[in-house]
Parts: sequence; C-alpha cells; structure tokens
Amino acid sequence: MNLTYGVITVVGVLVAISLALIMADPNQTPESRELAIPENNIAQIEEDLTKLSVNPSLLTSTSNVGDSLVFEIEFMDDDGNIVDHVNYDVFATQNSNSILSDSAAHRHPGKYPVHETSTLDDSIIEIQVIVQGLGHGDDIYGPKGIETDFSLIPAVSAQTATSTEIKTADNSGMSMDCQASLDCYTPSIVTVSVGDVVTMINSDSTAAMHSFTAGTVDGFTPSPSGTFDTGIMSADDTFEWTPETSGEVPYYCLLHTWMQGTIIVE
Repeated sequence: MNLTYGVITVVGVLVAISLALIMADPNQTPESRELAIPENNIAQIEEDLTKLSVNPSLLTSTSNVGDSLVFEIEFMDDDGNIVDHVNYDVFATQNSNSILSDSAAHRHPGKYPVHETSTLDDSIIEIQVIVQGLGHGDDIYGPKGIETDFSLIPAVSAQTATSTEIKTADNSGMSMDCQASLDCYTPSIVTVSVGDVVTMINSDSTAAMHSFTAGTVDGFTPSPSGTFDTGIMSADDTFEWTPETSGEVPYYCLLHTWMQGTIIVE
C-alpha cells in the first residue's frame, strides 16, 4: 500500500513538471545575466596624480666663483619616495641677471637632465623650479605650475693664494707731483684675485707717515668705505688684506689725499 502511494506521488510530480513545460511561452527566452564591466579608472588616476606631492631638491656640488654651477633636480613625494616622469622648468639668476633658462625638462628613470649655468660671480644664486605635470606628450597629469625656490651662495675656489705688494713712493708726502704721474703708490693700480694676500708697505725713504685707506676723495675731502684701513703707518710698517669679494677698491692716504690708488679684485 505504501509503495502504491509512493509511485502515485512520483507520477504526480512528473506530471506537474510536464504541464509546466507545456504551458511555457515558446517565444520567451531565458533572461541573460549581465557581465559586470569594471568602470574606466582613468579619471581616478588623474585625480590621484593631481593630489600627489612632488617636492624638488637640488643635487649639486659646491658652486665656486668663476665656475659654472652644474646640478640635477630630484623629485620626491611626502613619504620620501622618488617620483619620476616629471616635467618641469628651471631658471637661475644672479643680481637679477639670467644665468640659466631650461624649459620643458623631463626627469625620466635612468635619464636625468643636467643643468649648467653660465659663469658665477660672488652674489647669491636664485634658482626656481616649476613642476609642469607627470607623464609624456599629450598625457600630462598631476600638479602643474607648482613653484619652488632655492638660494645658493657661491664659494671661493680652493686655490693657492698669491701675494702682492703695494708700496708708498719716495717723497710722495712732500709733493703732489706723484698725483699727475699716478705713482704715489707703486703700483697705483693692481689686479689681484679673491683670496690673494695684498701687503701694503710704507716704504717712503723720507720716513714720512702714510696710510692705505679704502674709499674715495672728492677734492681734498675723503670718504672712507670701511673695506680696509691701515691707520697711520710709520716707516717700514706693513699691513695685509685679503679680498673676499670681486670689484674695484679705490684707496688713498689719510694724511696726503692726493695719494690715490685702485685695487681691482677678480
């Protein structure tokens, strides 16, 4: 009896399935499952690059007066990671004069631009780096127009200093004749280098007292500059001065203002 009920039950289920298939719309197709296509992430990449910090730093050796400054620029993010494929401009000036102008530079991994200025004087070097984005060609993203300024002070090149002597002429304190011939000091005009030693000697054989005082004279009115001053020197007194900057340094004698000379420092 139980077996019969079991068979009836199975048959009933099969019939129900058959009816469902017969009643189905033959023109109805199963609903297809949409494939999940990942959203294009270029916009997100551009946004992330725009937020990326790009901090430049100079890679340079000592900058010496009379030489050019040669340097590279490295870029890092705020976490200290190197950032490459950076497009940038770099400019340098001294005394408001351009000594370097490199635009459209690109720092590529393993290929780093080297920048070189014109010859340096002893004034402060002002360097400006402007980041112009990351990437190549038309695909430039990230921070643009970000400016960073650097200042460097050139150093005096290590060199062997030379010594130059300037002496007072005989009778230069007794007569103004030496003024016309420009030989109150011998030599009255001398050229030296930054770092050289200039030795000033009162060698007047008449034993007259003199001075070497940096500055100018208007008529008989002196205007000391303070660059150096030997004070009043007796016979055979000496004084040493080492120039640290380039330029012309006029000087005169405090006691005999017609005695004038010039030291040219290169």
